[in-house]
Amino acid sequence: MIRAPTLPLFPSLSDLSAASSDLLAASVRRIACADRTPLIACGDMVTGAYLVERGALRVYYISAEGREGTLYWVEPGQSCILALNCMFSRLAYPAWVESEGHTEVAIVPGDIYRRLFAAEAAIQGFTFNALSSRLFELMSLIEETASQGLEARVAAFLLRRSKGEAEIAITQEQIARHLSTSREVISRVLRGLAARRLLETTQGRITLLDSSGLRLLTK
Repeated sequence: MIRAPTLPLFPSLSDLSAASSDLLAASVRRIACADRTPLIACGDMVTGAYLVERGALRVYYISAEGREGTLYWVEPGQSCILALNCMFSRLAYPAWVESEGHTEVAIVPGDIYRRLFAAEAAIQGFTFNALSSRLFELMSLIEETASQGLEARVAAFLLRRSKGEAEIAITQEQIARHLSTSREVISRVLRGLAARRLLETTQGRITLLDSSGLRLLTK
């Protein structure tokens, strides 16, 4: 059975006309993938809009030294702005994308998305909201990378990934991969934060003991 992307996740789609809703439902393609499945490589031509319904997409770069660094995550109810931009401008994708956790994505073909964008205010609003919110996030990341030391960047990363919860299921290797550094460096930073009772580390998990103290490090 074909269906449009999940309305509770993408409420703006409920404002589409009946004809556009039918077109979207008939054209969308769904993929499901396991953790760390490569989806887009740097230089690929993007052929559609990626709407995440479950799990997440990790968008990352690879430095000249071969280290990965996370640009952002695309989570349920969101779309990848780099993919949207490349789809509209017909440019090659400038980064890499992989799934994080069990992930389900609804892909709207580029020609259909552009057609809907030209005709439907709901698609225009969704696209502009995605671009503006992600642009702010990317600017914050650039500022962090350019002006903050690694300890502050680790603190900001953990606060962002915790989403208000006290515990984060993540390894030191994963943090290093997200921040484009080595596990040994991350281990040293975490030991320092733990010594100040800002957090506690166990195998594959970090518990934030003092979120306010961590937030002060990012100022």
